[in-house]
Amino acid sequence: MRVVLTGGGTGGHIYPLLAVAAAARDWQTSFIGSTVGLESQIVPKSGIDFHAVAAGGVRGKSLPVRLRSLMRSGVGVLAAYRLLGRLRPAVVLSSGGYAALPTTFAARLRGIPLALIEPNATPGLANRVAMRYAARILIAYEAARKELPKELQERAVVTGVPVRPRRQVPRREARDALGVAQDAVLIAVTGGSQGARALNAAVCGMAPLLGEGEQVILATGQREHERWAQEATDRLRVEPYFWDMDLVLAAADVFVGRAGAMTCAEILCAGVAAVLVPLPNPAVHQDDNAQVLAEAGAAAVLPEERLTPEALWQELLPIVRDEGRRRAMGLAAQALGRPDAARAAAREVSRLGGRLG
Repeated sequence: MRVVLTGGGTGGHIYPLLAVAAAARDWQTSFIGSTVGLESQIVPKSGIDFHAVAAGGVRGKSLPVRLRSLMRSGVGVLAAYRLLGRLRPAVVLSSGGYAALPTTFAARLRGIPLALIEPNATPGLANRVAMRYAARILIAYEAARKELPKELQERAVVTGVPVRPRRQVPRREARDALGVAQDAVLIAVTGGSQGARALNAAVCGMAPLLGEGEQVILATGQREHERWAQEATDRLRVEPYFWDMDLVLAAADVFVGRAGAMTCAEILCAGVAAVLVPLPNPAVHQDDNAQVLAEAGAAAVLPEERLTPEALWQELLPIVRDEGRRRAMGLAAQALGRPDAARAAAREVSRLGGRLG
């Protein structure tokens, strides 16, 4: 079955699509993205045929930039329309983002069935525009269904957030690989690939409050590493980036970080207790993602406007020093997580394309 993937701008829009394509195995897959998004760098390395069309974002932009973006997107729709005529897919699968809009509109014009991946608890702008004519809406959580217009809720299928298969690493092996004592209580912290200055500052300021046998491993982001590396102690390890997140999550007792869709999906699948500090930007819906995990008992939530070393430690203290609570939060995370999300999404797309009953 021929499937066209579309989406991009950020890794959170790109990696779910690549995970679904990997899970499907028997698709003939192409990817249409923007000329300037991360997808133009990431997708070709995956071995999937990549095509770039013009697109532009409008949220938070000035009026002149919005007008230019709309003009670019119009040009992109024409280019995507021609590409879809040549590729002749059975289904277009979109993960949203401004890079997806030209192709989703072109699919509508071509009469090609459209499936949407919505990884957040609340739909993003591009998906809110496109979901009106989507045949399937693949949502992360049952709680996300109520965020859809009533007439679209029956088209929604809970698949979870498609993530790459986790490498199953035994806890003892993961700790040996990271050089962490087997009996330590390990807090793993990251603000994402770029880091988060507010989170880095709070964690480094909190480090003196750690007790005996309590340790933090902090990934600051490449650009922030030099600034914070000097804060390292025997209880605070400072790294630029977590190159092997599976290893880190297997070793960790508690995770501290943002509440992006991919981050939430990974910690749920790993079954790790979490303290989430959502990015204070309403456009990315991290507050809503964090709230879903909090209501399930899998995470505590600390808004960034209240983030200080003392406030972070107050959230962590009852988790770090109560093994029973950590275990309960981890089990709640596992119950909410969907490690088979990529396969479930692939099955839904295949059904839409007529390949499965």
